[in-house]
Amino acid sequence: MNGKNVLVTGANGHVGYSLVELLIERGYNVRASVRNKDDESLTRHLKKLDVEIVQADLMKIDTLESAMKNVDGLFQVAAVYKTWAENPEKEIIEPSIVGGINALKAAKKMGVEKVIFTSSTAAVGKEALDGGALTEEDWNDGSDQPYAYAKTEAEKRAWKYAEENQMKLVVINPTAVIGPKFYRHTPTTMMFRNVMGGKFPLIPPVVFGYVDVRDVAMGHLLAYENENANGRHILSTGCLSAKELINIIKTIKPDISMPKREAPLWLMKIAAYIEVGKSWFGHKPMFTPSIVREYMGKKTEYNSEKAREELGWKPMNLEKSIKDTLEWIEGME
Repeated sequence: MNGKNVLVTGANGHVGYSLVELLIERGYNVRASVRNKDDESLTRHLKKLDVEIVQADLMKIDTLESAMKNVDGLFQVAAVYKTWAENPEKEIIEPSIVGGINALKAAKKMGVEKVIFTSSTAAVGKEALDGGALTEEDWNDGSDQPYAYAKTEAEKRAWKYAEENQMKLVVINPTAVIGPKFYRHTPTTMMFRNVMGGKFPLIPPVVFGYVDVRDVAMGHLLAYENENANGRHILSTGCLSAKELINIIKTIKPDISMPKREAPLWLMKIAAYIEVGKSWFGHKPMFTPSIVREYMGKKTEYNSEKAREELGWKPMNLEKSIKDTLEWIEGME
């Protein structure tokens, strides 16, 4: 048995759940926090694991301090993953930035030895200035897309706080997380569901990096166990254009009807404004003008050599991960 006491925040989420499961398998004493432990939808699946479930709200620092009593390590996974909100400042930006710092403040006060902080490649960017692959040296400065801005600013402030308070902090920057064992959709898995449901009449001109949730969990564990781990770590199995992704899905699920033509960027810009206009009548936009500006029509590639070399991170085959994602979604329906 490992014997280390660790806390995983946001344990009911896609990454959080897989991380909790992996830590238990490796012999850690795991405490899993959720915003409301009385909400059965948040705890139902965690209760099947050998884990202590506690209540912690990133916006209420006293609840975080209580959750961190006698904890050796913190996995700060909890975050808002939304690409659209009626009030992005209150629903996306403030919880990410303030919540992240609150977790570090609580960890400092409670004497937590090491913090693994989940960020994102949204804080790295979408396109390198030199046309090559983005690395841990890159930052997504100047973004007006709420989620990307929140992840960038939250990570920058976390680094500043950790340096000022001599905290041992390591950051994980995954690309779009896919794979099984999610119990409610994220924007990434919902995109797969929408593709399977025929909701994309045209192929969007976009490239995303993808990584399996099980590999993300392993990246967190390796970063925690490696005493020499430091700085940021991009986790990307590979980047695919929407057209390449759809071709893979066609191979795995040949009976699913898929779009065949790629939409021009100008059409996506117009469609984004239409989507936002429909939100005035209760429709949740699939994408917005800021999403088009942030993600579409760009050459995207990430370099994850640091994680592979420093941590010994070895991700699984991407096509297997896509297949497992599709099958998990079908099982949820």
